[in-house]
Parts: sequence; C-alpha cells; structure tokens
Amino acid sequence: MLLEAVNRLYAYHADATNQVLTTAEALSDSEFTSEPIDTHPSIRDTLVHLCAAQRVHLDWWRGAMSGADSWSRQFPPEAYPTHESVQTLWQTLLEDTATYLVTLQSDTDLARLLTRETPQPGGRTIQRPLWESMLHVANHGTQHRSEAALLLTHLGHSPGDLDLL
Repeated sequence: MLLEAVNRLYAYHADATNQVLTTAEALSDSEFTSEPIDTHPSIRDTLVHLCAAQRVHLDWWRGAMSGADSWSRQFPPEAYPTHESVQTLWQTLLEDTATYLVTLQSDTDLARLLTRETPQPGGRTIQRPLWESMLHVANHGTQHRSEAALLLTHLGHSPGDLDLL
C-alpha cells in the first residue's frame, strides 16, 4: 500500500511541476530569472532548487553517491539561464526518478534505512527509512512549486489548479 502511495505521489509531483514549467514558458527570460517579489528568489531559482533537492536525494537513494557526496554538490541557478535549460534539468530528473521508482517492488524496499552524516563539523549520523525521505522530497517539491505558482500568478500567468485530487 505504501509503495502505491509513493508512486502516486511522484506521478502527481511530476504532473504538477510540469504544469508550472509549462506555464512559465509564457515568461520572457528576464521575467523567469528576475525577482518579481522583493526578497524572494526568481521562478528560475525556485525551480532549480526544487530539482537540485530531488537530484541530491535521488542519487543518495539509488546508491550512485554517498549521502555526504551527494549533498555537497551545488546547482547554481546561473548555470540554468533559460526556461529551456531548467526544463532539460527537470526532464532528465524525471526520467531518472521514473527509472528508480520501477526498481522499488514492495513496501519492504521502502523500509530500507538510509544513513548519512550531517555536514557540520562534529556532525551527527542521521538514519531514516527510504519512504520517509521520499515523502519529504515530494512535500518539499510542493512547497517550492507553490512558491513558483504564486510568482507566476503575480506576473499574470496562473498555472491553475495544482491539487492532488
């Protein structure tokens, strides 16, 4: 049952983020990369952060990198100067996430414990089940997708309904 819920949540996450990215196509590069509301990152910066967080976790989950190595990577928004470059980042991430999701066959797979050291000097070891980390990433995506949606709406381009149901 948990595996079914995780797969459904990630399908929703993909669809809703695609909806935001599609709406952002109406923006000029300047609108996409500037701060439409003072003190808030641009739509581009917000979406790059959403992608970076998922990438860091995904590479840790699938064992491509240790938690420490994966979390130490940087994704500077300036490396993604256009909507198209962010869209490419997202599409590659979607494909890699889908490839990983099909490797999960049961709730037992989701119960696997993940371990990583926190980056602070004298850091501590964190252990949590895979399912908890996966729900965290999807929830994190909801937060930043909603922030991007608010910024799009502020610019006159609402992405519309982003609800799960």
